[in-house]
Amino acid sequence: MASSGNTNIPSVDAASSTFMVQYSQFEAAHKQQLESLGLPKHLWQVLYNKLAAEKFDIGQHVIFGDDNARTNTEASEGRTGSLTDHTLVLGQGNLDALSDVFLIDHAWTTTIDQAISELETVPGLLDRMEALTGVFEPQEKVLAMPNTESFDSAMEVNVPVVVSQTGVSEEKARELLKKTGGDIIEAIIAGNEKPGEANSGQQSIQDQIKRQLGGGDDDDDDEGASKPTEWRTRKYNCSQYMLDPSSGKLDGIDIRVPVGPSVSASDIKCTFAPRHLKVTVGGNEVLGGDLHAATSVDEATWTVEGGMLVVSLVKEAAGYWPEALVGETHINPFVHRKHLLRVFSDLWHYFQGYDFLAQNADQSIVKRTNWYIQDEVGLSISHSSDPNVRCLPLLYLDPHGQMTPFSIMWPIKTIQESEALTRDYCPPWLKDANQRQGYLQAIFPEPTQFALDAFERMRESLVETAKNAVRANLASLPVPKHQIKNVFVQGASPDAEKAIKEAGLVLVESADDADVVFDDVPHSSKQSNQHPLNSVFFSTENTIIAFQGIIGMQSWLRPGYHLKSQICEFIGAALMDGNSWWLLTNDQAIPNVRSQKIITNNWATAVRHVDVGYTSALRCTPSAISADQLHAAEKIVLLTPDNGLYVWAKNTWLYATPIQQRDNKPEPYQIEAEESEISESAFAHYLDTKLGPGTFGQFGQEMEDIIADIIRMMLSIDSSDGCNFGVFSFRFAFTASEDTGALKPCVQQITPVSVGERLALDKAFVPAIAAVLAGNPDAGLWRQIKPE
Repeated sequence: MASSGNTNIPSVDAASSTFMVQYSQFEAAHKQQLESLGLPKHLWQVLYNKLAAEKFDIGQHVIFGDDNARTNTEASEGRTGSLTDHTLVLGQGNLDALSDVFLIDHAWTTTIDQAISELETVPGLLDRMEALTGVFEPQEKVLAMPNTESFDSAMEVNVPVVVSQTGVSEEKARELLKKTGGDIIEAIIAGNEKPGEANSGQQSIQDQIKRQLGGGDDDDDDEGASKPTEWRTRKYNCSQYMLDPSSGKLDGIDIRVPVGPSVSASDIKCTFAPRHLKVTVGGNEVLGGDLHAATSVDEATWTVEGGMLVVSLVKEAAGYWPEALVGETHINPFVHRKHLLRVFSDLWHYFQGYDFLAQNADQSIVKRTNWYIQDEVGLSISHSSDPNVRCLPLLYLDPHGQMTPFSIMWPIKTIQESEALTRDYCPPWLKDANQRQGYLQAIFPEPTQFALDAFERMRESLVETAKNAVRANLASLPVPKHQIKNVFVQGASPDAEKAIKEAGLVLVESADDADVVFDDVPHSSKQSNQHPLNSVFFSTENTIIAFQGIIGMQSWLRPGYHLKSQICEFIGAALMDGNSWWLLTNDQAIPNVRSQKIITNNWATAVRHVDVGYTSALRCTPSAISADQLHAAEKIVLLTPDNGLYVWAKNTWLYATPIQQRDNKPEPYQIEAEESEISESAFAHYLDTKLGPGTFGQFGQEMEDIIADIIRMMLSIDSSDGCNFGVFSFRFAFTASEDTGALKPCVQQITPVSVGERLALDKAFVPAIAAVLAGNPDAGLWRQIKPE
């Protein structure tokens, strides 16, 4: 029998071919991530199989064990095993090193600016995070739910009630409400408390107050006299009202449920019954239960807009309802807000982060951070400085373009049966034992004396350095004209060309033909604005270290800490001043990418930001000029090849940055907002009017004196032969002196300036530098600071 010509060609399995194509796409999209994570390549395909099938199979290998044992390493570091009450232990058999990779799910992924809102609006999230942290909200009734977010306005609502229940004056009632954070029941208890009264009677007093406020009375008074017509529970806000104001009957009631801005009407289903209500979002029940009384199903409606679902019901029998759903618990919105902040603060023990690049509306690229909390499996992996697994975040891009974060875990040592799984909670670069102790303090809180001692040692050292700081004198001789003749400027305008020529210099077309280069030109060996001090002021962390080593502790220097080498010292400083705020900066330089700055008053938040590249913490206080803004003044400084020092005299740049406020205090976690430039003349007038004539001029002189001090001292470490010049930006904040309370400038940042960028802002800038280098400085543009 004849055979076909392709009998000996093996058949290709179509499914296998499709799989290889899909895996190749996965590898191409995730190769850089996987290599940076250090996952062995033979496990990449194993990982893809599990991601594609959403296979969480670690449960086949591990069991939960009691968290009552530590390894010798863990005991030496003084840290508990895991973040939960149990550890993850290998079940039967052994697990060989590099033999498998497992998926760990994330319980929550968020950003620092959305976290509080999500805790409040995502159904079930707060409950789960409370269970994780052990921080639970007190159960209490609230008199009313104010329509305003203002604490003062809300307090005024409750002042008359405190007065009527205690007999104190209105002023005293306000004082009691402020002391108790707006908690009306605690304020009334405090107002009625007699000197020496036993605390055992407080519960009965509290119960009595609740009854008096309507909490234990089901009176059907139509108008709800002396009873709240608006209140709040953890899941919803409620208000009852008169559909026809002339009737005098409370016959309408609205229930407002936050569902999040991404929820649309198609995701929502409301089921109405005369005495029952059920609401689901995406198939998940977010609200359900028996209503206090019967309603008209035909007149029930709902709408959703701006992330808020509003359910409107009409009562069959008009009258006052003390509750919407049977058994609901009312909460105080201000106590609830404090509770949310406390939960979020505790969550920094559990958060881990990863950064990513995002595009703003103006097409600029910014580096942002996602924070995530692993599920109970991931949180039960114990800490050890000698770990047997690695566990790191992975962003999975599925075939539909959807990005989903997971953690992946794989054994790096052979794990024996009944052995706990361990990972090193510290970042891999952190080797110093003392600094590891500081980092772990943000995860496993223990006594903090070690941090206080570290801060005190550092403070004493900085004070001693400041006493011995050496100031190098600056020469004031101008640069001879013949030394600099040919100048190169990238993108010089016709006006700049004309001014440079009028200064007696020659504008050349190539950096190779120039005596001096007015901007950074790769591979140029000519004189340029790349002064040796650029390496000192290149980043915030370099500046902090340089100042501490050379200048020490100065009254005009904003305290700062390098979070990679001074974690313990930073924690000690934060603990010493419980009211301190910190500006966190990310010095990981990526061309044309801006990193967000974080403002926080939580030292644990700052320490955890080390994981995502934030290496500097500067003390940050709202401006002494305005409590809801940060003010900054910028001065441009020119340092010539002969170490002559000039300050740009044409103008001082002034900026204002708004600070998010709540209850007259900065929000404890926020991204620094965009700054806006403000008028020098208007700012000067404001200061002179508020603080006295000549105040702004005095600040200007103080800033120049500080600049001179810094340059003199920093040049003491510069061995330059004088063949460079530099242009620097000095930024000052306006703070109140700790000693006198007087307003004073305080250095917050020094950075090298690109001459080309400044040329775009002011056409006179480059010609003015040229005139200085030619020996003919314009006194109206540059003010020379003479050596003492």
